[in-house]
Amino acid sequence: MRSVPRRHVLLRATGVLAALPGIARSAPTEPVAFAPEAVCSFAVAKLRRAELIDPPGGDSCRTSSGSTAIFQAASLGKPVVATLVLQLALRGKLDLEQPLNQVLPDGYAHRQNLFALGEPPVVDLVPGDALKKLTARHLLSHTSGLPNWSGKAPLLPFSEPGARWRYSGEGYVLLQHILYKLTGMPLNALASSELFAPLGLHDTAFKLTEHVAQSLVLGRAASGQVRQLRFPYEIAASSLYTTASDYARFIAATLKDQRLLSLITESPVPVPNAPGVYWGLGWAIEHSSEHRAIWHWGNNPGFRALAMADLNSNDAVVALAAIESGMPQAKAAVRQVLPGSHPGLDLNLVQ
Repeated sequence: MRSVPRRHVLLRATGVLAALPGIARSAPTEPVAFAPEAVCSFAVAKLRRAELIDPPGGDSCRTSSGSTAIFQAASLGKPVVATLVLQLALRGKLDLEQPLNQVLPDGYAHRQNLFALGEPPVVDLVPGDALKKLTARHLLSHTSGLPNWSGKAPLLPFSEPGARWRYSGEGYVLLQHILYKLTGMPLNALASSELFAPLGLHDTAFKLTEHVAQSLVLGRAASGQVRQLRFPYEIAASSLYTTASDYARFIAATLKDQRLLSLITESPVPVPNAPGVYWGLGWAIEHSSEHRAIWHWGNNPGFRALAMADLNSNDAVVALAAIESGMPQAKAAVRQVLPGSHPGLDLNLVQ
């Protein structure tokens, strides 16, 4: 991908999103009012042997089917995107080892200012030739060599694909474009058709849909002031809206799908300087004396999220917080359901 600086193109136009496959534009733009009693700062859902169990009572955020409060789950969207990619692989529609220039021969329109949600896009073109060494497996396992985010600059690699593990949100946005190229469907429509509707995840979406806007619970910082992004279009790595119980149902479906689970865990990549922590396809994998688990976390302004599932017991927990200091509480919820050592939760990323 080193030819990018000589060939990158900047595009500034309100219609340029048409050149960004899989990123839809329609969404509510007016502020949404919420009743104060609807605000929920923390919610937990639990699985026992891959089945959703009733949480304890006494918390207005919870019902007999788990939390109904919608949170931004941020990077918890990555395992969902990975599932869509792996489903295509299992159907023979995508080879995980295929060079990506064969899927995107005309290159990749990379949006630099992806989180400037109200601004015209600024796009650099990553040419098809620059994708020759990249594969879907690299992107899924965070071994693409791409940065986490480009920082409002052209997309350039830090290292050769496959050389080392390095967490990359950019890699998952590229996967979003690959999904669009292969299916012709924007991410939210594809996920709704393949996962959300079949699994009954009625309060889950990859953008601020009308339903989410009407039922969304605002995340609030400790000061009580609203601090959050409102996603009018899908960002595979960051824009997932969901409830604790919806996401627990997604985990349950994953645990029950042995073909999918085998793909996720078959070739884990070690995370540098983190004994017992690996990355599979879409999920982090943890090996300790007590657990063999898949897990992921999320971090958006005003929100924190954490999910873990033990692959031996099929017990799992999802914790969603609408406060930036919520990760310690989320970790405590995980340790309550899955006691013992969890080296993955000690990563500096999980804050």
